[in-house]
Amino acid sequence: MSSNTGPQQYVYDEFGPKYSDLPMEILVEIFGYLNPGDRFQVGLTCKRWLEATQYQQFVNDLCLAFHKTHISDSTSPVSGLLQSSRNFQNVVLSQVDFNETERFFSRFGENIYELSFKACDIREKTFTSILMSVPNLRTLRIEGCRELLMSGRLFESASDQAKLAETLQNVTTLSLACNRYLSDALFKRTVSLMPNLESIDLCGCHISFHKGLYRKFYPGRPDDASESVLTFYYISQFIERQADKLKSLNFSSTLIDGDALELLAGYESLQLETFNMNSCDQLTKPGISTLVQKQSSLQHLDFSRSVRFTDSCLVKICAHLPELKSLKIRRCRALTDLGIKQIVRLRKLQVLDISECESVTGQGIIQGIASAGPNPVLLELYVSALNLCESSVIKIAENFPSLRLLDLSYCFHSVSDLCLQIIFKNLIWLRHLNLDYCDKISDSAMTGVGMLQKVQDFETSKTTVPNTIEPAAQQDPDEIEPMPAVQLPVNPPEELYKISLRSRAEQEIVNDAMRKRAMMEICQQNEFKEDAVTSGLSIDRLKGLRVLRLSQCNKLSDISLMYAFKLKELRELSLAKCQQISIVGIKSLVRNCPSLEVVDLSECHNINDKSIELIAIHLKRLQTLSLDRCFQLSDFSLDYIAIHCKALRTLDVRGCRNMCAEPNLRLVSVPTLKTVHISKPGPYLGEAGYFVKKPPPPPMPKRI
Repeated sequence: MSSNTGPQQYVYDEFGPKYSDLPMEILVEIFGYLNPGDRFQVGLTCKRWLEATQYQQFVNDLCLAFHKTHISDSTSPVSGLLQSSRNFQNVVLSQVDFNETERFFSRFGENIYELSFKACDIREKTFTSILMSVPNLRTLRIEGCRELLMSGRLFESASDQAKLAETLQNVTTLSLACNRYLSDALFKRTVSLMPNLESIDLCGCHISFHKGLYRKFYPGRPDDASESVLTFYYISQFIERQADKLKSLNFSSTLIDGDALELLAGYESLQLETFNMNSCDQLTKPGISTLVQKQSSLQHLDFSRSVRFTDSCLVKICAHLPELKSLKIRRCRALTDLGIKQIVRLRKLQVLDISECESVTGQGIIQGIASAGPNPVLLELYVSALNLCESSVIKIAENFPSLRLLDLSYCFHSVSDLCLQIIFKNLIWLRHLNLDYCDKISDSAMTGVGMLQKVQDFETSKTTVPNTIEPAAQQDPDEIEPMPAVQLPVNPPEELYKISLRSRAEQEIVNDAMRKRAMMEICQQNEFKEDAVTSGLSIDRLKGLRVLRLSQCNKLSDISLMYAFKLKELRELSLAKCQQISIVGIKSLVRNCPSLEVVDLSECHNINDKSIELIAIHLKRLQTLSLDRCFQLSDFSLDYIAIHCKALRTLDVRGCRNMCAEPNLRLVSVPTLKTVHISKPGPYLGEAGYFVKKPPPPPMPKRI
């Protein structure tokens, strides 16, 4: 080599700088900006990075879940975990069979703080021995375990009760949800082992609130608890004793009534922060009013699907609960705009769910929560299936700049291209956006092509003539121009007198094809002119978006995937029933959205085997893939999945009639796959329209 060409030479390692040698404090600070999924992946890089991900603040975000498997110390996956250096604080056991677990719980038991049993087949002796191995347990969930409670002998031994009383004294959260065989005796023995309970969940339990049934099973009011029935009388006794410590109660999907609420409100030392009464049809207005007046410390309330929850109940809540942070009143059909307008008084509200309230309109939003100017406190807003207008959606986008979650699904006529542009402009912190069945939005909104002038016109009209936007629900949908910036070709004069024999649906298909062709030409001509391609705002402005749902958005095509979907953190995407999505868009999607874990392409009839090959090769984190009724897919798609998808857990191939009858047999090489949804066996519908014998599956690729 010749002499030096510069004043100083730098020598670089061919493998790059050694980031693994950074101080541990800096690594922990950097990893703090990652979500739990990304943090788990970087922990697989080297031992030092793994050590950084094991700090206490990160371990709390991880959960070790066993689903539909057999737990034994001598077989996988437990045998592999016993050789791991990791510690797990949250363990979930769902539909699990147990054998020998002494080594597993003796190894990890001291570090377990949350333990959940969901629909598990487990015996009393095994269950008791597991609980004795977790001395630092804080949360215990026993949900849907019918075999465990059916005999009624759980915690019956006096010696076991003495040992468990020491082990479970730190438990503060107990869930006994969905247990049909829970009785007064089982409930009494269970809660007596946990003297420091602060939260109890009895969702879906068969609780008797009728006093006549209590007199039938307790003649003379004996002290012995019944082995046959679960009554609110015994539960209320426990609540009264534990009133100074209890902070959360869940009576969802039970027959709790107004009298029970009035009884709870009468306990002076009871200061609840969370109370869930989802799907409780026996509630009454006097009971709710008494509860909210006495329990002024409530911060989280859930009255979803309670048919007797009315405007007057909501007015009482807004007047007496100024500290409320979460309010869920989904599908309370008796609510109207009169009650919704009062929610503006809850200035500390962070989560609001008013979805599926049929009588609530956009005026309730405009004159209610959106009438007080910018609100930086609200983080989650659910307004699904409401009779909104375009103005109300724009008001939401302008007045809630801190939103992390926005659910606008099933707002058919209110979410337009202009609304999406305002959302992309103001709600840059969104992490979850649900636009299912908002079929008015098009590629122009997603890419921003031709939308700049329309947004500027709206801003000008807003400053000059207020409230000029008419509700979209009052307009004829056929008169709404979905993409005014992209003009369709003008027919020559001789074609003006031709009579079209197409149906309305066929004409719409032709219009979509012409619109897509015009959009593609504009994007291709201006591919290297950034200002021309994104004259408006694109969805890639939402850099932190992680969940995006676009089911039934039929006007979206490959153009959006090619020129707008550049979302590095996107983890869940639903494009179900988007008929214009094909391999062209999938090719760009898998390149620009590498973090996808959940993909739904159900009823996307243009998806073929090559599309699934791209998905399987490039989306390394894919865990759930839905391909329901994708008629072009064959067994080749299953083979691509079997070769490349090593993290897949759930696969849906129902209605894929060109696949073999038992697709799960071709996927045995996927170690993580637990659930495969397949169609029921039946005759095959041939191309001629009659039932014929199903053709044989194509041969497997040679590389298998």
